[in-house]
Amino acid sequence: MRGYPILVAFIAGIIGGGVFTLLHLPLSWLLCSMVSVFLINKWTNFELAWPSYLRDLGLIIVGYTIGQSFSRKTMIEIFTQLPSMLTTTVTLIVFSMILAYITSEMTGIGLPSTITGSIPGGLSQMVALGEEMKTIDLTVVTILQVIRLLSVIFVVPFLVFSPLLAGERTDSGVAAQSLELPGIQWGFVLFFTIAITAGFLAEKIHLPTPGLLGPILVIGGFMVAEWPVPHMPGLLIILAQLSLGIYFSFMMNFSSSEGMGKFIIWSLFTSLCLLLCCTGLSVLLSRWHDITFLTAFISLAPGGMAEMALVGQAVDADLSIITGYHLFRILFILFVIPVLLKVLFNFSIFQKGRH
Repeated sequence: MRGYPILVAFIAGIIGGGVFTLLHLPLSWLLCSMVSVFLINKWTNFELAWPSYLRDLGLIIVGYTIGQSFSRKTMIEIFTQLPSMLTTTVTLIVFSMILAYITSEMTGIGLPSTITGSIPGGLSQMVALGEEMKTIDLTVVTILQVIRLLSVIFVVPFLVFSPLLAGERTDSGVAAQSLELPGIQWGFVLFFTIAITAGFLAEKIHLPTPGLLGPILVIGGFMVAEWPVPHMPGLLIILAQLSLGIYFSFMMNFSSSEGMGKFIIWSLFTSLCLLLCCTGLSVLLSRWHDITFLTAFISLAPGGMAEMALVGQAVDADLSIITGYHLFRILFILFVIPVLLKVLFNFSIFQKGRH
């Protein structure tokens, strides 16, 4: 049965998310569906699968929700914060490169590989960049990017909801709607169809993370133009978290990293160091601008834009500011970093270590 592995993964995600929702854990549908599917995939003989188009549908739902947070006021605020976006992005990248150098020295892995894997860009973008360079070990790049992403996905929600940051959960209303099927609202169907089309077109013109960015730009454009955009039903938001959580569970496969235990430990350590750097920058950012520390912290956290938007939504942070910072970093890394790395890797210091 062709759809059987997908159905088993979906049921496993629902069970994991449902159980941990009852335990009131943060982002339960995302985090716990990820854990439950990973454990079943790792410790049982069930065949599991989750196609990329379901991941893309989850991204479109999240992108629609993010787009709704935009307005003319928030767009003006984002433009006024462009210098801060540049400063924090460059600081994070420089700090990531320092951590990459330490990792290379401690493990003997080639510096080009550790740098490419440590820069907080998207997994797909950095792996694609690594494929263009002959000196890059793609296994190292993938492991570093996945470990950082998973570390951020797990650590940031618990940190945000901890007494340290005093985040207050606001997704209880969404959870309450989880068993309610929304009535058909043709206005929402129309705008959601537009969002899906925007994601498809964004992929055709090769925008980064097209399933997310396309709907953000189009729905955000409607919001800035003050068109009445219908709200995303809570049930679909939960399904988006499930879809992304299940998809991320398949990244948690380190079978190709046997004998690299020391390297993985250093990867976890550097991920936590990067989070500490983000915490310090967040304190400064919240003082530079009229935004909360939570919004600043989630804006700078080195995770994916979709995952951090879900965290921001859960604590009622400013999604437009969060998206602005993450989008700026993605575009900076996409257009500036490849040229910079190709120049740097010509120097002898970057040729040391094994590849």
